[in-house]
Amino acid sequence: MIGEVLKVKPLTGKEATKRAVLEQITSVALIHIAAHRRKETGEIALAPNPGYKTEVPKEPHYILTMSDVQAVKLRARLVVLSCCHSGRGTVMSEGVVGMARAFLSAGARCVFASLWAIDDEATMEFMKSFYKHLRYGESASVALHQAMKFLRELDKLCAPKYWAPFVLIGDNVTIEFGENK
Repeated sequence: MIGEVLKVKPLTGKEATKRAVLEQITSVALIHIAAHRRKETGEIALAPNPGYKTEVPKEPHYILTMSDVQAVKLRARLVVLSCCHSGRGTVMSEGVVGMARAFLSAGARCVFASLWAIDDEATMEFMKSFYKHLRYGESASVALHQAMKFLRELDKLCAPKYWAPFVLIGDNVTIEFGENK
């Protein structure tokens, strides 16, 4: 759905391997990861890399860790982590250390994350609205506000649990899509 809105071909399903994601995120202005996240450690589950030797792949073949992210250099203006609890981490003297911070330390200007478990249907509607506003040339904070407002106006998705978990961390960026439509 997001690929259609942005007119790009996304990595999905078996194409979204850890190796492919780590190779491609270094050269793009916008990264969107929709996946499952391990609440305890912040790691993100991707598709297994091809060539693993056992029937069930080992975690290094598909788990994206904070150290994996910090090992690459990003040019991304915006990273969207559409994963449950993606804005959470360990509270330390330096602040919250988690996956969102790993993307910032790797060079991302802004990270969009969730503070708690997110509903699939609500998140789909939220992301449609968020990306529509980004395409119109609005800043990430305005797009976030508009998407929250959109969900609050829908009878079945107006509860805060559907629209309130999303936060932006970092700079308030805009994304150039060529023609803003």
